[in-house]
Amino acid sequence: MGSTVDLGAGNFLYRHPEYYELVYPEPDEATPKMCLRMFSKYLTTPPKSILDIGCGTGRDLDVLSRTCPECWGIDAVPANIDYARKIRPHLHLEVADMRTLRLGRTFDAITCMGSTLMYALTAQDVEKVLNTFRVHAHPGTLLILDVRNAASFLGGGTFREKTETEVNLPGLSARFVAIHSFDHRRQLLVRRRTWHIPGQAPVEDFCQYRLFFPVELEHLLSEKEFRTAGIFDNMELKDTNLSGPRLYFAAIRS
Repeated sequence: MGSTVDLGAGNFLYRHPEYYELVYPEPDEATPKMCLRMFSKYLTTPPKSILDIGCGTGRDLDVLSRTCPECWGIDAVPANIDYARKIRPHLHLEVADMRTLRLGRTFDAITCMGSTLMYALTAQDVEKVLNTFRVHAHPGTLLILDVRNAASFLGGGTFREKTETEVNLPGLSARFVAIHSFDHRRQLLVRRRTWHIPGQAPVEDFCQYRLFFPVELEHLLSEKEFRTAGIFDNMELKDTNLSGPRLYFAAIRS
């Protein structure tokens, strides 16, 4: 990997993927169900192949594999892939850098969820990742992106400088405090988070995220021959003024 971005390696949960689904449970399968709604809305037939870039523990891809016969996932963090292979061995999973990934084939759908694109911190890295999307897409491929919404940090938005979270679950009891700030010159959101786990010294993690505005991302995708089909700030795909904390993009390769 290059020195311009760690692709999330500073995240405590990426170093300990066994905790990820405990801290961020999704028993209602909301994220993959949103993808399924987009498949139904923007594709004429269900996808027969899916590439999930930044698949993490493979949880979303596992749900999508119930209806899609060929599901590939890549992640830059080896611990994520090792863990995913153990609990979801039916998926095709590889360690890879999203900036340089070249599988020599295309897919009917490409997903890049959980703010994965935001780990491309520089304009050069963003360009490389968008090229990865392009070379793995054929005309009609649906690209689904999930990122933080930079527009939500404007006046009247949802930004909180400090957040505190308690986790009390079988397998993990912890409290973590996150402090957020901005690197305005580089268009980055910076998070410094401290974990307090009983019996252990405090653990700190540090992450930076490239922020994207809706129109900006739409333009960047158009330069790679992706036509934006829908932009939403909710998983129900309702039309709004896009002031919510997340953006869900649906774009189709021309």
